[in-house]
Amino acid sequence: MFLQIFALSIFILCAQPKEENDLHVVFDKNSKQFFEKNEVSMIFFYTPQCGHCERFQPEVEKAAKQLKEEGFVFAKVDGHNYKDIAKQFEVTGYPSVFLSQDHGKKYKKFEGPRTSDSVIMWMYEQLNEGTKELKTIQQIKDKISQSQLMYLYMAQNDEDRGFRRYKDYSHTYENLEFYHTFLENAQQELGFGPTDSLVAFKKYDKSPVVYQPKQIKVADLKAFIETNWFQRLQEYNEDVAKKIFKQDRSTLILLNDETQMKDRNAHDALKSISLDHPHEDHLLFIKCSVTNQLFPELQKQIGDFTGTPALFGLQKYGVYKYKFNQAFTKQNLDQFILDFKNGKAQKHFKSQKLDNPIYSENVEILTGNSYQKIINSPEDWVVFYYNSFDSEHLTLLPEFAEIAKQLAQISKVKFAIADVTQNEFSDFSDPTDIYKIRLYKGNKNYTKFIQKVNKIQRERLINFIKEHSNHEFHDDRKGSHHDDL
Repeated sequence: MFLQIFALSIFILCAQPKEENDLHVVFDKNSKQFFEKNEVSMIFFYTPQCGHCERFQPEVEKAAKQLKEEGFVFAKVDGHNYKDIAKQFEVTGYPSVFLSQDHGKKYKKFEGPRTSDSVIMWMYEQLNEGTKELKTIQQIKDKISQSQLMYLYMAQNDEDRGFRRYKDYSHTYENLEFYHTFLENAQQELGFGPTDSLVAFKKYDKSPVVYQPKQIKVADLKAFIETNWFQRLQEYNEDVAKKIFKQDRSTLILLNDETQMKDRNAHDALKSISLDHPHEDHLLFIKCSVTNQLFPELQKQIGDFTGTPALFGLQKYGVYKYKFNQAFTKQNLDQFILDFKNGKAQKHFKSQKLDNPIYSENVEILTGNSYQKIINSPEDWVVFYYNSFDSEHLTLLPEFAEIAKQLAQISKVKFAIADVTQNEFSDFSDPTDIYKIRLYKGNKNYTKFIQKVNKIQRERLINFIKEHSNHEFHDDRKGSHHDDL
């Protein structure tokens, strides 16, 4: 039986696609697994003795590295040794690059210069529609009035060099609206100067924003698109949540009740302030109404607050929180934003009121708000940090309470528990796969109790507390004990 399991483990490990220079190596045994996992991927077919393949591969690897950063997978297949995979894609020559879609059921062959940029642009062209032509002024005005955000390039013809770059780059963005026009009078009819070419129209911002370079460069074009692709004050949604909690975008977020006048005033004040801040600072301005279906989840992320309107600053994937505690005036908001950017704003820690999981009079239940009192206390406190979603941790709480009860009879040491999943604590950021215990001895000084399993070694923990505490222990068995550290 052991040999069967061992053999199966070796087979599974061997079947896992490995990476070489950001290219997944796909062969017969792992191809099914690879395509099942990846709905969209790029495939580089080569043969070991092919000189053209050898010269093309460095460019493929450059493309693979960039696409990996953008969430795409690039693989390579030795078509000479794994003919079934090559046959699946109807490979007729080497080197060949294919775009695989629908888990390998659909595919298209790359045709173009053998450079990394060409491969990347071609892939995006196949995936995204890109810019669309508007042929009348009325069509342009209709699109402007209908779109939350759109980009319009006004060119003389399709040979315009800047337009070609804009067209190529428009394929790289999936959820943005790109348009162009070749109308001679477009700039004049829309109120722009003769040199204005690319414009971002944003329905709820100071609009439009004009891009006026002497020569359009790809890096500048990318920066213009990406710094204007969001409204200044946006509604909270799943895409915004991803930017905050997955992509580390610094954010100001207003929680409000649109039925209340004071909340509407706060909203208007923040919106006005947001328009004074350039997009280049990459600061998100977000609003979330209590009627938003994502509001309850966001409230859990931020922690309890005293009501709306409530304004918070979020940084480092939402881990660092700062709370605005003043009237919603321009002067106060400007100062808060400045302090927030400079890391001087008042920190806010998630603090949830919790039910007592052990019902012990000898153990205090800490929240984010009450924690500071404990760690700044001149008394000795033993704090048990646990994950309330971990059943192993929960089974240890009664035993910790028993130790607290035992030592309460012979010393002045105090005990507390801290649920790290429902609260945030100012000096605690340890992983909680295993529970943690600290003994605080005043002025934020603490000693860690070291353990490697989710079990409480009762005598060892008691001896640790006695050894490191500043208090005396009136223990009949061992006499009084005192250590001054």
